[in-house]
Amino acid sequence: MAGGVMTTVITLMGAVSSAHAAPLQFTLHEASLGEVTEKQWPDKYLFIAIGYTSCPEICPTTAMDMAGVMNRLGEKAKHVVPLFISIDPHRDTASNLAQYVSYFHPNLVGLVGTDAQTKAVAKALKSTYGYSRDGKPVYPPLPALYEVFHSTYMYLYGPDRELIDVYGYGDGPEKMAAHIAREIP
Repeated sequence: MAGGVMTTVITLMGAVSSAHAAPLQFTLHEASLGEVTEKQWPDKYLFIAIGYTSCPEICPTTAMDMAGVMNRLGEKAKHVVPLFISIDPHRDTASNLAQYVSYFHPNLVGLVGTDAQTKAVAKALKSTYGYSRDGKPVYPPLPALYEVFHSTYMYLYGPDRELIDVYGYGDGPEKMAAHIAREIP
C-alpha cells in the first residue's frame, strides 16, 4: 500500500482482516508558533513521540533517541521534523515543553494541547496514556499528585501524513535512522 502502513489483524474468530491507519490530523500548541496542525510543516516527514516533561526515565531516553536519529540523518534531517507531544497537559505548558525539548536537540518541537486535543492526537496515533494515583486510575479533574503512564512508540509519517512506520522503545537511533533515511528520497 503506497504511503501507508497496512496491518493484518486476526480476529477472535480467526478471520483475517486488514486495517489501514488514517492520515494524521491534530491541533496542538507550540511555544513560539501558537496553534499548529499537522499541516504546519508541508513537504516534511514527521517523526513523533509522546511523553511528558516530568517523566523520570522513558521520555528523556525517547527524546535522546530522537536526537540521535536526527544527528545520524545528516543532510536528510532537513526533511524531518521531530515532534515530542505531551500527554500531560495538566502539568506541561507550551513554554516548559519548548525548554525541555531544547535540551535534547535544537530541531525537536514540543507540542501540547487541551485534554480533548491530547485525547484526539493519541487516538490518531493509536497510542495509549492515562493517569493513576496509588495504583488506581484517575480522570480529570486530576488530584494534585498523580502518575502518568503511556505507550512508548515512535511514529514516522510522510509528507502526505500517512503512517510509514512505528518504532518500538529500545529500537535505538541507529536502526531508526537507517530506516528513516531509506524512506526519504
